[in-house]
Amino acid sequence: MFKQKQSPTRWYYLAAFLLPIFACIGTMFFVKQTLPNLPGALDAVGIQNLTPVLVPGSKDINFPKAGAYAVYYEYHSIFNGVIYSKNQYPPDLICQLNAKTTGESIELTRNYYIEGNVYTTQNGERSGVHFLSITIEKPGLYTFACQYPNGNTQPKIVLAVGPNIVWEFLNIAVRPIASVFSGMLMFICACGVSILIVAFVAVKRHRSKMTVDSKSVSKVEDQ
Repeated sequence: MFKQKQSPTRWYYLAAFLLPIFACIGTMFFVKQTLPNLPGALDAVGIQNLTPVLVPGSKDINFPKAGAYAVYYEYHSIFNGVIYSKNQYPPDLICQLNAKTTGESIELTRNYYIEGNVYTTQNGERSGVHFLSITIEKPGLYTFACQYPNGNTQPKIVLAVGPNIVWEFLNIAVRPIASVFSGMLMFICACGVSILIVAFVAVKRHRSKMTVDSKSVSKVEDQ
């Protein structure tokens, strides 16, 4: 007895069935790669990583990597055991940021006051608002200094320099979202390819059947 030869169309159907499954597996893999690192990454750009600076005055600050940073005006803060509580709106200050080794001046962009750009620690000891934006191209040690335009040394206020919390949060949080959307796109494309394969096989089988039926009719007519 001879074994019946398997139809090649079965392999097409198998491929059409497996493609969406592989797409789902790929999506889960990409999402799994990003989600475990998300909490730690978000903690790394938190308020606790901001460097407080008492101004008028200056301080050397290390910027460990290139990217977006910010200066926050802490209208309620505790610095060296002293409580500083001021108006919520940032005062008029002249600030500079210079590279410690080269003296290169870095541009500081003043931000408009936006209530959504404020933060408060859980214990309520520190509250601040986004004051200046910084873009660091070369990591390293920089000197940050601020003074009043009229040269006054009072009142003393607290600024905090560090990661641009909003920008870093969006930059980090968008990764798993992008992975999910990429996976969804992959799944949709896989389903589309599967549908095309099934349609191709159906059309091919229909044409093959039409050809066989046509030959059968021709033989009957010849008889």
